[in-house]
Amino acid sequence: MRVLIIFNHPAPYKVKAFNELSKYCDLTVLFERTKAKDRPDSFYDANEYKFNAIFLKDGYIGNEGTISNGPRKYIKEHHHEFDIIIMNGYSHFAEIKAIRYLHKHHIKFGLMINGGVVKKESVLKKLYKTSLVNKADFYMSPSRYASKYLEYYGANKNNIYKYIYSNLREKEILASPIKDKTDLRKRFNLPLDKKIFINACQFIERKNNMQLLSLFTNRNDYLVLVGEGPEKEKYLKFIEDNSMNNVVVLDFMKKEELFDLYKACDVHITLSKQDIFGHTVLEAFANGLPVISSNNVISSLEYIVDGYNGYIVSLEDNNEIAKKMDEIGDSLSVNALESARSNTFENSAKSIYQILGEVYGK
Repeated sequence: MRVLIIFNHPAPYKVKAFNELSKYCDLTVLFERTKAKDRPDSFYDANEYKFNAIFLKDGYIGNEGTISNGPRKYIKEHHHEFDIIIMNGYSHFAEIKAIRYLHKHHIKFGLMINGGVVKKESVLKKLYKTSLVNKADFYMSPSRYASKYLEYYGANKNNIYKYIYSNLREKEILASPIKDKTDLRKRFNLPLDKKIFINACQFIERKNNMQLLSLFTNRNDYLVLVGEGPEKEKYLKFIEDNSMNNVVVLDFMKKEELFDLYKACDVHITLSKQDIFGHTVLEAFANGLPVISSNNVISSLEYIVDGYNGYIVSLEDNNEIAKKMDEIGDSLSVNALESARSNTFENSAKSIYQILGEVYGK
């Protein structure tokens, strides 16, 4: 089966997913950008392409946008070479032009999304989005929330297929929880006698780390923040102003080092105001960490079972968040690992290929 996917930028977790999918089909991926503007070059260093990867070199706008005519032109010249064409977005000018071309020329295509959140918007904006979403012949959704999003914008629910979304390999998941974390904590200069919470993310307002930091002004637990972004100096000033010696802010880490840091900690916590998926939830599970998450993270709503592998909390109730932070413990670690095992690149590729086979057979 010859498959073409139009994708935004070569995020490492997607490249690995595409590498796995290429074991089942003849895969070409046209990347609209070589990188996202707000990602460091090091974010892409480990990428290895085992499929036919094509990169547009111009037309970049904003952090991830593209106004290039490249995708439309490539589809025009090469669509006959593929059995299935998949668009992974519809919001950038390059994607909009490609979708309109596909629809106008009656070329069958699917729309695959990573997630979606319905926001308050004008009637005209909703109609415009609907006019793009409903042009697809089939849809691929990673969660029931993403499926509802697609339906809201005009997708026929009978044409929505659920696929497994992942950013993990099977070999990256611990066989069992680590009981003695002493050496790992010494390696990262972390306290040996405290419950350690971690949040690895971009340091941006949407991730809501200021609320998280405020919770630690009167706690004996320890917090590790990992990442980079424009809010970093704001965090450091807050920590200094409040004389906090129970928080450390670390720079962005590559996946292998970050996973070792996860293993040294006890709980992953995210109070994000909005995440259309939320990759760190599965990464934390893979390292035996239960997760406390706001109810604004789609992967958390999809995978967290309260009291089994973590807790879902409301941002409006700091007392409830603090209560769950006190309650959560090592007993949930085994369940966290089990939750990660079914959501791997290997299983994701199989689920996508099965969907493509079903669609191709119609």
